[in-house]
Amino acid sequence: MFEKFMSLSPIARRAVVALALFCIMVIDLLFPKSNFTVFLFLASGLGWVWAIGVMRPILLFLIFLLRAVFRYKTDPWL
Repeated sequence: MFEKFMSLSPIARRAVVALALFCIMVIDLLFPKSNFTVFLFLASGLGWVWAIGVMRPILLFLIFLLRAVFRYKTDPWL
């Protein structure tokens, strides 16, 4: 099974991983709330965001936002 998975194209592998992580997130919502289920939801959510390719733009935006906030907060002339 792993050989079939690895024989897929990289985009198809990423799609399979994204679908699996999204399914884990949805199934996790059905369980009662506990520390483990919250951690599982967070981990699978971050993995899903990475798998669909949105993690890097989000991180770049947050870095630019933090840089602007630090420049604004540390400017002595304001």
